[in-house]
Amino acid sequence: MPLARSLITTVKTELRGRRLTDTELDAYDVLSPELAKRARIFRIRWLPSDYLGITLGHRIFLATDVAPDGKSPLLAHELVHVRQWHELGIVGFSMGYVSDFGRGLQANRRWKAAYSQIGAEVEARLATEAWLRRHLQFGRQAADDNQE
Repeated sequence: MPLARSLITTVKTELRGRRLTDTELDAYDVLSPELAKRARIFRIRWLPSDYLGITLGHRIFLATDVAPDGKSPLLAHELVHVRQWHELGIVGFSMGYVSDFGRGLQANRRWKAAYSQIGAEVEARLATEAWLRRHLQFGRQAADDNQE
């Protein structure tokens, strides 16, 4: 019976997505705690190989499992997209994303170059880099404090 219960719990989580843990809510400060509480994380095995994650609204679809420890740059990046979706709405986010990609593709004729120039992706990369700097600095300070 415990195996069946475990399987049922796993299937429910897969269908509903998992919520961020308290540790993650504290760590991922790239969006408001209220908005972070609405995020749901799904593990999708069939994402194209070039994709690590895709965010649609408050739903984050990841190609790999992410430990719920609040240390994932990938999850921080996708949470920036959750904030962007919230701020811009479905039409604003989608139109900006597609038009930026189209302009980039027309100018560069290369998918990866066009993708890297999408405004939402640029903002998410910069916010994730700033998040990493804050957390690496905090991690170094905590390590230094423990050595004293």
